[in-house]
Amino acid sequence: MDSVEVCLLLDFYGQLLTKRTREILELRFQEDMSLAEIAEDREISRQAAHDTIHRGVNSLQNYEEKLKLVERFTQQKRTIASAFTALEEHNENQAKELLSNLMNEL
Repeated sequence: MDSVEVCLLLDFYGQLLTKRTREILELRFQEDMSLAEIAEDREISRQAAHDTIHRGVNSLQNYEEKLKLVERFTQQKRTIASAFTALEEHNENQAKELLSNLMNEL
């Protein structure tokens, strides 16, 4: 899983993690700090930083598997982009249909 995906999962599910885990994941994936830098900053071992990151990412993935908030958000963005494309192509009926379907899903 790449950093962008983890950051997106953190945006949606970060508050469900412990404060310590969330902060360590933010340091790793948002601040791009190395394990050594995180360990020094948090006064923990590199292994503890690694384990916390591993468990935290697994937790985020489990939340997404169950709740699928990021998947729904991504699909909604695609639908909106398609509606804008339809409008640019002067296909108002298609845009209305896409947006209507989106509203029905909410």
